[in-house]
Amino acid sequence: MENNLRIEGYELLSQKVYRALKIEIIKGSLKPGTKLSEAKIAEQLGVSRTPVREAIRELAAEGFVKISPNQGVEISNISIEDIQEVLQIRAVLEGLAAKLAATKITKEKIKKLENINKNMEKYARKDDIFNVIRESEKFHGLILGICGNSRLIQIRKNLNDQIHRYRSISLNILGRPKYALEEHIKITEALKQGDSARADELSKIHIENVLKNLLTHEIKK
Repeated sequence: MENNLRIEGYELLSQKVYRALKIEIIKGSLKPGTKLSEAKIAEQLGVSRTPVREAIRELAAEGFVKISPNQGVEISNISIEDIQEVLQIRAVLEGLAAKLAATKITKEKIKKLENINKNMEKYARKDDIFNVIRESEKFHGLILGICGNSRLIQIRKNLNDQIHRYRSISLNILGRPKYALEEHIKITEALKQGDSARADELSKIHIENVLKNLLTHEIKK
């Protein structure tokens, strides 16, 4: 593993390590199957092994790494079957969330979605994939919050760990951030118009495009 890791800011030390590792996984510098050494990471970042261990546990909870007694820690692999199953469910959930949100959304929330889209565009131009992903999460999270269906939100939350990884892979594919942003803008416009059917349809198409994008680029086991 190249020494590209960086920690900045005033977060808790374990969160700094977590963020540094996550950035490298998202960028693809740490590829599936790569073994991670707590001692080596601690040395590279100039910290003790304790915050590294905590960061790895958090990454494991999100599905970015897997921990086993015999194999140690390594970057997780993702199968096509996993991707298809989760994204098929996500398309239905997010379509319904947008459909419900279209009847409840306020001008203030529309403005927030538009600002998120502007930020996403800014980061996409800089090829800052980590922050593109962060803004994409904010976009979908805001719509979920607006929909007001607590059970839908909980079911979607249960998929978060897996969704985050797939989103990371998808948005790392050349050209995808641009199209994802265009899809976000269309969804925002449908919500602004209060068009429930259109918001539902566009949200499903958005997730279906994520799946098509991943399948086209042959993400394999």
